[in-house]
Parts: sequence; structure tokens; C-alpha cells
Amino acid sequence: MLARHLPALLALLLTGTGAAAIPRSMTLPNVGHEYQGPDNCAPVTALTVLGYFGTQVSQRQAAAAMKDYVGDPQVSSLELAAYLGRFGLRSVIRYAGDVERLRELVAQGFPVVVQQRLRLGSNVAHFRTVYGYSAGRFLVSDPIRGPSLQLSDAEMLELWRYYNGEYLVAYRPDQEAQIRQALGTDFNVSANWKHAQEHGLQDVKARPGDPYAWWGLAKANLRLGNASVASRQFKRAVSLGVPTLYYLYRQEAFEAWLKTGQFTDILTLTRRALKLYPDSKELLSFQAQASKKVDQ
Repeated sequence: MLARHLPALLALLLTGTGAAAIPRSMTLPNVGHEYQGPDNCAPVTALTVLGYFGTQVSQRQAAAAMKDYVGDPQVSSLELAAYLGRFGLRSVIRYAGDVERLRELVAQGFPVVVQQRLRLGSNVAHFRTVYGYSAGRFLVSDPIRGPSLQLSDAEMLELWRYYNGEYLVAYRPDQEAQIRQALGTDFNVSANWKHAQEHGLQDVKARPGDPYAWWGLAKANLRLGNASVASRQFKRAVSLGVPTLYYLYRQEAFEAWLKTGQFTDILTLTRRALKLYPDSKELLSFQAQASKKVDQ
């Protein structure tokens, strides 16, 4: 038990409050690893997080519970959080994460699940778990790339840009005060979307040709209730070159376009994506909703 709480205790000793300076390096103990089967990064991530909190499940058990069918390539962060919740863990999913936030959470004793590109240049989405850091580097448990993957700060941010800094932190109910302290205003969902909006505005100004920057800004506006603005920004992202595979993982554009009547755009893109993954329940659902609107 002492080893489990050591990171948070050390952070408190160094800061007096747990919110200022953090240890210059940290590696969380008892973070396991397993290499994934096909498209099983989410089940392996689940067993990694659960194992840290003292619960053992197999990759097969996690996959059977989390996937819609054998070979399902897509498990969302919400589905991952729901599965962890079966074992008594709470989760927060937030956006606009940065390297400082990762270090703060790890220093407080929490491994952090990030959703990123598998590798630079890849369009494949991938979960990995950050459980350590040092000067300019992170230590990561990666279901494909190994138990001790080292990523520089720059590599972490570049891989993360694809998913607009999305991260998930799981915790026991008695640890909520720690999580609230570590996240500050970002613990509040609306405040985090406002943060993501501000971050997105900076990103599109710095990288106006980056479709993922526009997608992140659009998603933040959608969640803040600005569907018309979001709809236009999603179209900008698509026009800049969002790969078809991205729609398997991200459907927020379709949400916005349902709200603003862009049904033909939904049908065009879902048809294209369903050629790659004809069993995607998310894509099939948006296609059906758009088709129904067109037929009315």
C-alpha cells in the first residue's frame, strides 16, 4: 500500500500543497504490460489500468466485454471508461492535455491513458498508458511498441495532436479530491471544453493547414453548443484532408451536421468509410439517421 501512495506523498512533501513543483522524475510501480492481439489496444489498456489498481482481468475477457464483435477495430474512450467502471473505478476524459498535465497526474500517482497515433505518419488510432517521466521524456506502456516505450516531449505532443490532447484518468472514488486538485478547472467538463476551444484557436492560428487542429476546435465548439460554427469548422477540416480512417474513430462532424441539416455530407462520408469498415455501429447509425432525414 505504501508503494501505491508513494508518488502522491512525495509530491506533497516537495510542494507543501501538491499543486506546485513536482519531482523531477517519477516512475509508478506495479504497471503491467501485455502485447495486444489484433485491434486490442483498448482491452490491453484496460487490463493495464485495472492491474495497477489491483484487479486482474485477461485480454480475452476485456475484449469480449468491450468489443461489439470479434475483430471490432474501434473502442472509444467512453467505452473504455464504462468497462473500468464495472470494477469500481471512476474516469475522467478530458482534452487539450499537455506535457505539464501528464507530469502532474503521474506525480500524483495516476497512470494516464492517452489516445494518439500509433506512430508518426500513421492514421491508426492507439491507446497507450503514461506511467513515468523524466526531463524531456515520458515512460509509456504501449500494447504494440512495448512495456517501456520512451517518448520525448516533442514526440508525445506530435502523436497526441491527432486526437487534440485527449486523455483518460481512472481513479478510486476515495481519490476524487486528488484528481480535482491535479486537474484544477479542467475537472469541470464545461471548463475543459472552453480550454479546448481556446487551445484550438491557438492551434488553427499556428497551423491553419492542419485538419486535426480544425477538427479539435470544431469539437470544442460543438460541445459548447455552437453547432453552426462547429459545422463550418468540420467542413474546413474535411477539405484540408481528413483521412477516411479517421471517421471510424471520430464522428463529431456527423453530430454537428445532423443538427445543421448537412445530411448529404454525412451520407457521402459514411458511405466512404463503411467501404473500409462495413460493420461499424457508429457509422451505420449516422448513415441511418441522415438517410431518414433525407427521405422525410
